[in-house]
Amino acid sequence: MIVLGHKGYSAKYPENTLLSFKKAIEYGADGVELDVWLTKDGKVVVHHDPNIVETYGADLYIKESTLEELKKYEFEGEKIPTLDEVYATLPDNATINVEIKDIDASIPALNIVREHNAVARTIISSFDDRALKKVRKEEPNIRIGLLISRIYRKYELIQLMRKLKPHYINVPIQGSEVLGKTTFVLYLKSIKLMRKGIIMWTVNDPKEFEPYYNMCDGVITDEVELMIKNREAHQ
Repeated sequence: MIVLGHKGYSAKYPENTLLSFKKAIEYGADGVELDVWLTKDGKVVVHHDPNIVETYGADLYIKESTLEELKKYEFEGEKIPTLDEVYATLPDNATINVEIKDIDASIPALNIVREHNAVARTIISSFDDRALKKVRKEEPNIRIGLLISRIYRKYELIQLMRKLKPHYINVPIQGSEVLGKTTFVLYLKSIKLMRKGIIMWTVNDPKEFEPYYNMCDGVITDEVELMIKNREAHQ
């Protein structure tokens, strides 16, 4: 099971920054999960929200700003990174889960992955199936993760799988609260019967995660060290 740092090692370091990504790897994560948007001048930058005010303190929308404008601001000493900088900074064996927040960033992000010869170690995920469809059409070999924020009915999942051919279904651990543990386990088993991998997010409590551990191929976590220790305990 792979452990991916959610926005890096975000429990201890500023989220979606080069520092956070480097620390996730340093503390044992197999890779990181990050979010991307396209700037006004066509650069792919890493940030969760469409506006940087909550992190960098400037009321700027990424899609309406140039990279130079965005780089003027700092978040706990860190500037907003580009996706290219992330690939250039992290080791060549680090798995990178690129979540497409902005459909316009889909193909530019894929081009950066290709420039770094990183198709084999990249997962492209999104809640927007249109973005995933664009990536799948352009690059048949890349791993795709279909992010779900609600519990799809089985027939809906089957339709999406036929259209997108995802490797993973990225499932929220909060699904257990919606369905109850027993039904959630059955839901996860149904995904495995469809021969798809499961990456669960955002997992920060090993005890809560325990009933689902053996069904998951990966976790996305804020608490990198905690989940690494949890994996070691299962080995």
